[in-house]
Amino acid sequence: MTEPEQNQTPGEEQKEPYVPSPVSRRIWAWMGVAYMVILMVLITYWIATSSFITGITGIMLFPLLGALSAQGFNNARLCKQGERGGNPKLLTATAAIMAVVAAVTLALGVIQLIGG
Repeated sequence: MTEPEQNQTPGEEQKEPYVPSPVSRRIWAWMGVAYMVILMVLITYWIATSSFITGITGIMLFPLLGALSAQGFNNARLCKQGERGGNPKLLTATAAIMAVVAAVTLALGVIQLIGG
């Protein structure tokens, strides 16, 4: 018997070490959480007032654009570490542009919501 097998009790299974999810999977999970919060707010508002909120296109697009930006920065980091192929400068520039688009979309969505 090897040494780890000697220390185990007969009915005990050996547990695998904890390995956290990759960053890309966590990015998309948080986007899903953001959409669930938005949908719960929309449904609660609809139930409370019997009317829909209009002019929320920018707010509904913001989680997606933010996740795409975060994914681009994550891919650029992986390229710099050599874990993924590609051009890190191009990925960083694309992610930065996507972050600006996300911020502008959110700002326009808030303005549209206030005006509507």
